[in-house]
Amino acid sequence: MRMRLTKTRWLVIILATLSAAGLLGRWYVHERHEHDQHAGHDHAQHADKKEPAAAPAKIETAPADHDHSKHTGTKEPEAPVPGQVKLTPEAVQQAKIETAPVVLGPLNNRALFTGELVFNEERLAKIHSRVPGRVVQIVADYGQMVKPGEVLAIIDSVELGQAQMGSRQAAAKFNAAQKAHDRARQLYEGKAISRAELQERQARLEVERADLDYAQNRLRLLGAGGIAPASLPKGARSGAIFALRSPIAGRVVDRKVTPGLVVKEDEELFTVADTSALWCFVQIPEKDLPLVNAGSQAIITVSSLSREEFPGAVDYLADMVDKATRTVRARVRVDNPGNRLKAGMFANIAVRVGQRTVLSVPETAVLSANGELFVFVEMAPGIYQKHLVKTGVKGGGRVEVLEGLDADEPVVVQGGFTLKSEVEKGAFQGCGLGGGHGHAH
Repeated sequence: MRMRLTKTRWLVIILATLSAAGLLGRWYVHERHEHDQHAGHDHAQHADKKEPAAAPAKIETAPADHDHSKHTGTKEPEAPVPGQVKLTPEAVQQAKIETAPVVLGPLNNRALFTGELVFNEERLAKIHSRVPGRVVQIVADYGQMVKPGEVLAIIDSVELGQAQMGSRQAAAKFNAAQKAHDRARQLYEGKAISRAELQERQARLEVERADLDYAQNRLRLLGAGGIAPASLPKGARSGAIFALRSPIAGRVVDRKVTPGLVVKEDEELFTVADTSALWCFVQIPEKDLPLVNAGSQAIITVSSLSREEFPGAVDYLADMVDKATRTVRARVRVDNPGNRLKAGMFANIAVRVGQRTVLSVPETAVLSANGELFVFVEMAPGIYQKHLVKTGVKGGGRVEVLEGLDADEPVVVQGGFTLKSEVEKGAFQGCGLGGGHGHAH
């Protein structure tokens, strides 16, 4: 009985202890929660008390599009438009700017080919020496204009001297034979000699005549032509002088001799050409043959004279198609006023094959820079905008416009280089054109 009471007492004590521990734990959790809330509230109050102290360091930034003109009293300048130039009326007048409308109308349609300019072979002479010898004087220099028969150089030739001596000897023998024959005829008529002796003298005369003809023909073939003794160079023997002459009128385009040079027979010494007209050989593709005929009008241009056109005409069209290239060789004759075209230049040949309606502008309106073609369009008085364009064929001082412009738009045809320089400098405003009259603002 006592033992049971003892166990019961211990059980009650354990349960009481556990209950007390549970109550103590709940109290500790409650107190901890209250402490955390109080600490958070104090931290917030502390932060609120510190914030006013940092307020004086706060910086307010004006927005990017803030209008400063409200404070300065001046108007913000407008942003420049790329490729646009604004000029005052005075600047426009000084730059001599003129405009013309884009025209929609007929323009010669052309087939385009390329070729190379050469001398007109019918008016070209490659002049050789007919005798060997030593050049003692150069009479014609590079670029000099000469007439037919005019002396180009003087050559001292031993062979020519020998030929001239042979001619004189043959002439002397012929004269002697002629006198002998005349004397024999008189004697025969007086019955002083026989007919056989007269015939012998006559045969001898014919032989000497043949020798003289041979010697004279040899001199002629050697090109021996008399020149006045006063024109002979100092130290030259008159019997050995050969005058090299031009067979045609033209310009000396090449010279391969210098004074003192020893030349051989048939050696080329000078080239004389008539440069008033040149030839240009082109290859016409087989598919374009229906467009080109002998007599077709053509326009020739070269890169070094890009703004000039030279009229010409097709004067020869081959009768055979090249099997390798499937082209036909044609020749264009082009006039060369002022000797501006040079043999050896590559040329563009535009053969006229009809007309068509296109947009076009004067060639002076089209400018180029960095591989681009462009014009300036007048947007308003004194305001010019750069427009990129794509061009086509040229004709009659005008150029076809494939892209970039519309009909009747006013384009600058004179003074465009002034606008171009302004665009290249990037000085769309304040360039100071017109002696203090700058761009319009």
